[in-house]
Amino acid sequence: MRARRRLLLAGAAVAFGARAGAQPAGGEEHLESIDDLRPLMAQVRKRRVPLLVLFSTPGCPFCLEVRRSYLAPRVAEQARLPSPTLLIREVDITSRAALIDLQDRRTTQAEFASRLNVRVVPVVALFDDRAQLLGDPLVGIDRAGFYEAYLARAIEAAERRLRS
Repeated sequence: MRARRRLLLAGAAVAFGARAGAQPAGGEEHLESIDDLRPLMAQVRKRRVPLLVLFSTPGCPFCLEVRRSYLAPRVAEQARLPSPTLLIREVDITSRAALIDLQDRRTTQAEFASRLNVRVVPVVALFDDRAQLLGDPLVGIDRAGFYEAYLARAIEAAERRLRS
């Protein structure tokens, strides 16, 4: 299953030009990006909730599908809760936008993604307050209709790991 997802994603990256310098598609919306990990991870620690990050590129149709169909509804749901149970952000793996890491070093979104070995998109990963993965990232998107179940299971597993 993982090999199949990797192949699907690798093909998508080539076919849709997941490359540096790609321009956002017109009207493409994005999730809130990360510019400083320190206050974000302080929220993760205080609330004891996972941080979900969508790693994407501009114009990626699969990233757009994950964002619109699976993550935007969760962002809206979390906004209605008195105390959010999940923080959701996005990182553009081609962006030179500034990002301050947990060691107070100035880097970029692209360098942050590269340090995590994110080379293809979309990737959804869940992190704890030390920016450590809470499970295997979801790489690519499932065309058989099981993505929501994979995502829900990954979030639940991350929440369990934080509670243990």
